[in-house]
Amino acid sequence: MAEAASAALPIGLPFLLENDSIESAAALCQSLGLAFVELNSNFPACLLPRLKPKELNSLAQTYGCFYTLHLDDSLDPFDLNDAVRKASVGTVLRALDIAAETGMPIVNIHFPRGNVVTLPDGKHYIYQEYPDEFRETVLAFRTACEKAAAGSGVLVAVENTDGWENYELDAISLLLESPVFALTLDIGHDHATGGRDLSFILKHQHRLKHMHAHDGRDRVNHQALGTGEIPVLDRLRLAGETGATVVLETKTVAALTQSVDYLRGHGLLDAGHG
Repeated sequence: MAEAASAALPIGLPFLLENDSIESAAALCQSLGLAFVELNSNFPACLLPRLKPKELNSLAQTYGCFYTLHLDDSLDPFDLNDAVRKASVGTVLRALDIAAETGMPIVNIHFPRGNVVTLPDGKHYIYQEYPDEFRETVLAFRTACEKAAAGSGVLVAVENTDGWENYELDAISLLLESPVFALTLDIGHDHATGGRDLSFILKHQHRLKHMHAHDGRDRVNHQALGTGEIPVLDRLRLAGETGATVVLETKTVAALTQSVDYLRGHGLLDAGHG
């Protein structure tokens, strides 16, 4: 039943180290019969100052694809240092402008854990220890994104990474009070943490709008679909139920191609492509 629920999903590929340009990623997307490319601003080719909407739109038309955008892993729009915070917030707001100009449905961000102080009794998280200051930055970020994304349809999707702490869940809940925010389920990250974040995502299932799909075993992930122990088809069914876009987030062309073949073998991609 997972196949039927997921067959119409928009499935895309991540920008890879093997891609020497955005055009090469778009060409790969077309050759594999996928729908979109997730640009990743951790890579030089996808740095925001280098993303020209006119060029992106031309490539999208040429190769029959669209884009999503994965922002820098190191961004922290809640940093208590004003200058650091403003740089991160400004980056997200610029990304929202680019997304609106190019028809991107999703801007993906990691939720920053913040600085950690290790004491004899264990780890203490700065954001948890200073809840009022943290909440203020979260609300300010929410307001800024609402203004930047107003009327565009672009969503800021928060991705699970290392297992959210309670103070992070509270902050994400605040963000989800705004229709501009959504959730990304990274199924490999969740598996590596023992399913720590899945219950929260299922509780907010109607806000799940993006997924990073890859396989893995234990704490190793980003493997080709069908080669590990993650219930991939169940997760894709969940994506189908929520209308989420799905990125096949492997790290090599070979693993990506293997994942595409896996999906075709389960009737989830048109076998006529590639």
